[in-house]
Amino acid sequence: MVNLRDLIGGRFVNGGRSVSTGMDCWGLVMEVFRRYGMGVPDFTVDAFAFRNINKLAVRSMEATVWEEVRNPQQEDLPLVVLMRMHPEFITHAGVLIDINRIIHTTRGTGVITSRATALKSRIIGYYKYVKDN
Repeated sequence: MVNLRDLIGGRFVNGGRSVSTGMDCWGLVMEVFRRYGMGVPDFTVDAFAFRNINKLAVRSMEATVWEEVRNPQQEDLPLVVLMRMHPEFITHAGVLIDINRIIHTTRGTGVITSRATALKSRIIGYYKYVKDN
């Protein structure tokens, strides 16, 4: 079992990639995957540039390095979770770390875990990174 407890309560920082100084949602995704011994690519984009995030997410989902997992099972974890926090755009990412638990961070909350069922209406999909950087 990978220990993620020290991440809970961490600060949200736009563009952040450091546990000690704060992370944005993709920085957290990268850190969680690092702790699982896996790498995912870094994407540099302003956390509040919703159109740019959406374009990047759509391009990434269409790339062959990501594989959608439609019915996640425990053995599939961890998985990137793409979410729509804005009505029109994919704007947020987290990590499915248990069948019904997502770790993610926002400006208003910092790093938290949420039930996947509570975020169901916002979830676009679950994705496995199939090409290591």
